[in-house]
Amino acid sequence: MQKSYKGLARIYDYLLSGVNYQEWADYLEKLFEHFKIEPKQKIIDLACGTGNSTFPWALRGYTACGVDISAEMLAVAQEKAEKKNLKPGFYRQDMRNLKLPFQSDIAVLYQDGLNYLLTKKDLEKAFVSICSVLRPGGFFIFNLNLVEKLPASTTPEISWLETEEFTLIWESFLEPEKKIWQIKLTAFILEENGLYTKIQEEHKERSYSLQEIEPLLARAGWELKSCYKAFTMEKPSAEDRNIFCIARRKD
Repeated sequence: MQKSYKGLARIYDYLLSGVNYQEWADYLEKLFEHFKIEPKQKIIDLACGTGNSTFPWALRGYTACGVDISAEMLAVAQEKAEKKNLKPGFYRQDMRNLKLPFQSDIAVLYQDGLNYLLTKKDLEKAFVSICSVLRPGGFFIFNLNLVEKLPASTTPEISWLETEEFTLIWESFLEPEKKIWQIKLTAFILEENGLYTKIQEEHKERSYSLQEIEPLLARAGWELKSCYKAFTMEKPSAEDRNIFCIARRKD
């Protein structure tokens, strides 16, 4: 598992400021209704980052629990929760080895969280681990980013973003034979003393087809119920890059 978003936790919310997390929660509640899922007020939000995907559940009356591998991201999440007067539980854990003090009825994972697992072995370990923290009959809803469908070059491309608070430079490229998209980030963040902190990170995401996913889920104790084009109830087409999957833990 990549140990990303250590330094970039400070500007992560700016970079994802265009994401409407309330709409994500709206869509998942439609899936709850369609599949007659009753979360019984407890939801595990995996790869929760700085908490923006967790807070909508807390605001809707669910008992929300956020899980992430990055201590830096969770520190930001906890600070924001206190400012919002919300009390979701946050746990620093690897999704391949979850040890939560309870079982839940549903786990959600989006924002490409599973794509950061670069081998089928790690992906299956995550499926087994997530299964262990849900009750029999519980549901797991997650998205997959099919990175080979990105408008990305197979040779490195350099882009940049400059604001008053930071400068971000990134180099990205696609390895189609491995179905891996890679991005190397360099950020210069302005500190209160007028100096800049330099941060460098490398992120990789791998694509998995539904044909690869389904047997891994089955071996881990899941039944894949359905898949949809993101934010719709339509079956995904060959051109769709982002899809949502709904799996049920076998009784």
